[in-house]
Amino acid sequence: MLFSDVIAQDEVKEYFLNAVQHGRLPHAMLLLGATGFGTLAMSTAVAQYILCSNRSGQDACGHCNHCHKVSRYIHPDVHYTYPTIGSKMTSGDFLPTWREFLKNGPYQDVQDWYRLMDDENKQGNITKHECDRIIKILGLKTYEGSHKILIVWMSEFFGEQGNRLLKILEEPPENTVFILLAENQEAILNTILSRCQLISFKPIPDQTLVTYLKQKTDLDDQAATQIAFLARGNVNTALSLVEHANEKIADLWLEWMRLSYKGYGLEISPWVERFAKLNRESQKAFMHYGLHFLREMLLYHFNPKHHVHLLDQEKEAMSKMSSLLNYAAIESMINLVEENIFHLERNINSKILLLDSSIRIHYLLRNEEASLAAMLKS
Repeated sequence: MLFSDVIAQDEVKEYFLNAVQHGRLPHAMLLLGATGFGTLAMSTAVAQYILCSNRSGQDACGHCNHCHKVSRYIHPDVHYTYPTIGSKMTSGDFLPTWREFLKNGPYQDVQDWYRLMDDENKQGNITKHECDRIIKILGLKTYEGSHKILIVWMSEFFGEQGNRLLKILEEPPENTVFILLAENQEAILNTILSRCQLISFKPIPDQTLVTYLKQKTDLDDQAATQIAFLARGNVNTALSLVEHANEKIADLWLEWMRLSYKGYGLEISPWVERFAKLNRESQKAFMHYGLHFLREMLLYHFNPKHHVHLLDQEKEAMSKMSSLLNYAAIESMINLVEENIFHLERNINSKILLLDSSIRIHYLLRNEEASLAAMLKS
């Protein structure tokens, strides 16, 4: 992975280039941000740049033996730690699966990793046995390169076991670099945070994401723009939404709003039947779009000059809906959609869920909150 392969994050790239070139790279760093922002991609690029035999001022060469091995995730001096399933398991036990995972791209999230392990319903962790393994492998000499590099993906999963690494984090063996990656700073032990240089990642800019999607897919400009708005700077979310681009989720959402406003059961029922035929991921993508639509409406409601991240047709519909709703009603709709996402993830009957939601949205759009409250209590 070269720096040039990492999408955006130019400030972070510049920081690492200068730090490595001037010998000021911290021995322990925490890269904070969603994996879809590029933390895993960046950590691999940093490892390749450190070990490259012929690096330039801008990037690794990409051709030397070290570069080839790092890019294929087989360099003996670059070690990965990640959540695993099982109280006695270590990352080494899942190494072939991990390499297969990375071949699908470095922007995937932990749910993608669980799916590959066929354990979506179990909670992963980084075990005490993995912590002992880390201490052991970092105590060995380097095999080929100038440094030993440990990349810890989803370091939130250390839990209290992370305390086992405090001494080696504070006094690491010579030429050892720790690169910890995390999405949730609050889930990291303060004792670990205090020993790491914190480097925050920003969401990928919309236009950069549009360009990337048009290069990687056959989306037209309008579809790529819509997905970039929905993805909120997350490459993994954008690529997931690409799978549902042909389902015209925005049109489906606007149709649902129109039918819910009218409140005619004979028209809503066929729509619900059509929705129920979508697969679960498409249904969730639909709800995530609705959440984005409503949040943009809320911002517009407070500030009509807000730069709305919707396409023109959607903006027009959003503006009309905003005139029907007050703040409380929009907030209620947001809460309703969030509830729907929660239930869909737990495989609830989507027909019943959407029929109920259609009725509740009808009352909100008609500004009959008192009637809705009475209905919910009954």
